[in-house]
Amino acid sequence: MKKIAFVLLVLFTGAMSHAQDFQKRNVTVLPGSDLTIIGDSNIAAFQCEFETSYLNGTQQITYSQTGNEIKFTGAILSLNNRGFDCGSKGINRDFHDLLKTDQYPRIQLEINQVTLLSPSRGLATVNITIAEKQKKYEVPVNIKNGEIAEFRGRLEVNIKNFNLEPPKKLFGMIVVKDVIEIDFNLLVKK
Repeated sequence: MKKIAFVLLVLFTGAMSHAQDFQKRNVTVLPGSDLTIIGDSNIAAFQCEFETSYLNGTQQITYSQTGNEIKFTGAILSLNNRGFDCGSKGINRDFHDLLKTDQYPRIQLEINQVTLLSPSRGLATVNITIAEKQKKYEVPVNIKNGEIAEFRGRLEVNIKNFNLEPPKKLFGMIVVKDVIEIDFNLLVKK
């Protein structure tokens, strides 16, 4: 009986110390942030910039750090598709048709983990959900710490991985390429 009580005490103490490793923090993605989707066609390139006024403000995230790995819970950036401006009504319409905005109005980016490679560089593990299809990516990130932290990176995504078909115009003479690039420079107040 004493052995069982001792084992339970050790397990409980271990569980308590592990639970204390998790920290909660309120974070806000600031309006000076940039998020751009860049695409190309057989005719010309295009870019769709996200208007940060569509962001939801402050959110609470939970994280824990062990060595150079930081694990997150609740670090979700939900983007209203209507917040993207591609420069003209026609391209905006094609962009929203591609994303099936009427049916799936949001793109979701969820940060699961960041492995710090140095104080200013990391590798983020991110789930991206587009049109209810989720894919996991590893994204190199440049980091500037401070009162306002900066996270900068670039990710190439094949839209066919999300069961999306690039639009074709003029009876198929203009075709959008399958691979798009997501560039981001997020300014985050902790």
